[in-house]
Amino acid sequence: MSLLASSRPAAAQTVAVYTVPTQRRATININCCNVGASSARVRLAVSADATPADAQWIEWDAALDPSGVLERTGIVLSAGQKLFARSDTGAVNVAVWGIEEIA
Repeated sequence: MSLLASSRPAAAQTVAVYTVPTQRRATININCCNVGASSARVRLAVSADATPADAQWIEWDAALDPSGVLERTGIVLSAGQKLFARSDTGAVNVAVWGIEEIA
């Protein structure tokens, strides 16, 4: 498993952190770490669209204490699918670890 992507989204901004390359599939783990001094809320979505629809969010305002971590594992994505992240603060690092394979 290797680091595929990382990001620190600005406050209240939805960011495509990782996109599965063409003709690939990926199995990913997501790690969100609150590096700020106050609590944060995190959202995660999976979508092939430019913006995730309401039904595509897999985490919605998950609470993260200062130095807290949210981890989701074993998420399988197809070519062109994206992992989106959003936080109410600008102090949450999002790392995507995984394996890409030929589809």
